[in-house]
Amino acid sequence: MMPAPLGMLLEMLLVTLLVAGCFAGARALSVRLGNPPWASPVLVAALVLGLGLAVTGVPLARFEAAARPLRWLLGPALVALALVIHGNLALLKRAPGPVLLAVTGGGVTGVASAWGLARLLGLDRVLMMAVTTKTISTPFAVVVARMGGASVALAAAVAVLTGVIGALSVPWLFDRLGIRGRAARGLGLGVSSHLVGTDWLTRRDPAGGAFAALAMVLTGVIAALMLPVLWPFLFG
Repeated sequence: MMPAPLGMLLEMLLVTLLVAGCFAGARALSVRLGNPPWASPVLVAALVLGLGLAVTGVPLARFEAAARPLRWLLGPALVALALVIHGNLALLKRAPGPVLLAVTGGGVTGVASAWGLARLLGLDRVLMMAVTTKTISTPFAVVVARMGGASVALAAAVAVLTGVIGALSVPWLFDRLGIRGRAARGLGLGVSSHLVGTDWLTRRDPAGGAFAALAMVLTGVIAALMLPVLWPFLFG
């Protein structure tokens, strides 16, 4: 019989390889389809893994325990996002006031609308906190949700779904409103659609994607600093 620690290590290795393989396959599928927002590699990989767990009957708690190495990587991933700000300092220095105002305004609007809708629907505190984090990209949403005691899994799922919906609808809305500026479209997509929208735009317009990446990271940083302070007032 295999020792328990060795068995757990093997499960961790298997889950890590499985998740990486699903993501790589989903990425290749997205490229083959022309990178449509609805084929987001994160969303497709999550759906495939969820279906696999349902079919095989593997308990979610067991899968989460085996996926701990991947959750640990969220910390380095957040630190690495600082490189996005550093790499786009020229964009920020060009118009710091308008960029910060647009990002902060978009983030506050997203949080307020999510909180108001959750209150209107009568969601409980844990669900409200998870939904409120939808304004920020998944790595930030997971960290903020954990700090506030919200459902981390739900916060991550809502953040990904928000990114997909935003990437599908925001460019169409910009076209209808006549918003053509690269900076405006990039900042708007980065704030509203997170990584999914940023990835989609970068593949079509790298310069616009730079604005989106900057907005995505700045929104996450601002929200990560503000939301924990606001929790007692919003959900007290």
